[in-house]
Amino acid sequence: MELSQSDKYLIVVGIIFCIALAVLSPYIASGDPDGLEKSAEDAAVGEDVEAPVMESPFPDYTYEPLDKLGEIGVLIFGGLITLVLGLGIGYALKKSN
Repeated sequence: MELSQSDKYLIVVGIIFCIALAVLSPYIASGDPDGLEKSAEDAAVGEDVEAPVMESPFPDYTYEPLDKLGEIGVLIFGGLITLVLGLGIGYALKKSN
């Protein structure tokens, strides 16, 4: 199945939009903790209640040595992983039909 020119245009515009959102979001996002963290703080639950099952590769959605640039990079990296997974699943479904 060949993509039409308008489909290709839509994909490019979507990718550009996602990258722009990833670049801007660290500057416009709230600095307050998310709901789960806030509820844990209100209930006085400590961080050491349970050991994590595994370490997060990017805790708090950032790469600490790069500060704001690390947040942007992690968001773009996550978007690219999602894009590749989506394309892979789409390709696999197309092959099965």
